[in-house]
Amino acid sequence: MKVLMPGSYDPCTVGHLAVIRAAAERFREVTVAVFINPKKEGLFSYAERVEFLRLATADLPRVTVAFSDGMVADFAKDGGYDLIVKGIRNEEDRRYETEMATYNLERGGVPTELMPARDGMCEVSSTAVREALARGEALRGLVPEAARAAILTAYAKGHS
Repeated sequence: MKVLMPGSYDPCTVGHLAVIRAAAERFREVTVAVFINPKKEGLFSYAERVEFLRLATADLPRVTVAFSDGMVADFAKDGGYDLIVKGIRNEEDRRYETEMATYNLERGGVPTELMPARDGMCEVSSTAVREALARGEALRGLVPEAARAAILTAYAKGHS
């Protein structure tokens, strides 16, 4: 089964990686795609986000990383994906992602599966990472170790 895991990933977190790993164990082909969310102002460029994800998933042969400035439903349909997979941390995520799943199914015909966050990951978010960066923290335990140095370097270059 070919699955799409869309998100803004600004930046990717250990929570994102846990869901990506779980999907890679279950599905033949997983594409993690950075999408533009016009409702969110990003801290990192889209190219940086893609690079962070590539570093974080380098040990997962079933995972590829992509970028799209289009709609998730269209990308999923046009790419021949069987399923959209989204991680959820709480009831607020569930409500939002259920609404998006309905939209994506109606527009593109691709169903969505919601994957609950692992224990201990419910408080990890890209927002928490951005706040930790602003405080000058090292990000241990918040971002994938393989991408941590790149995230810190990109932040230092853009916010010095």
